This record gives sequence, C-alpha cells and structure tokens, in this order.
Amino acid sequence: MRNPQVNEFYTHKNGETIKVLSVRFNRVTFIRDGFNSPVIMSLSQFSKEYTYVGRD
Repeated sequence: MRNPQVNEFYTHKNGETIKVLSVRFNRVTFIRDGFNSPVIMSLSQFSKEYTYVGRD
C-alpha cells in the first residue's frame, strides 16, 4: 500500500482526479477538480477508493 503525500494526484474508480493537500492523524485532506472545498477522509478508506497517478 502506498502512503499518499502532499501534492500527489490520485484518481477515483469513477475517473475523478484529486490532489492531496495534507496527510495527518490517519486522515487525508484533498481537493477535487472543479471544487473549492477540501474533503477529509480516513487513510484506510482513501487507500481503498483512490489510485496513485503522479506528482505535482
């Protein structure tokens, strides 16, 4: 399992691309393309739903 890092990009199963803003306390904060508000998700859930695609 790859641990997400700040400024990395991931894709969701539905094709949505996100950018990781922070990883703290087993929580990943990220922003979705086209949205202004960040999303906070548990690291375990994030790892199940998102696939690494690259770095900024």
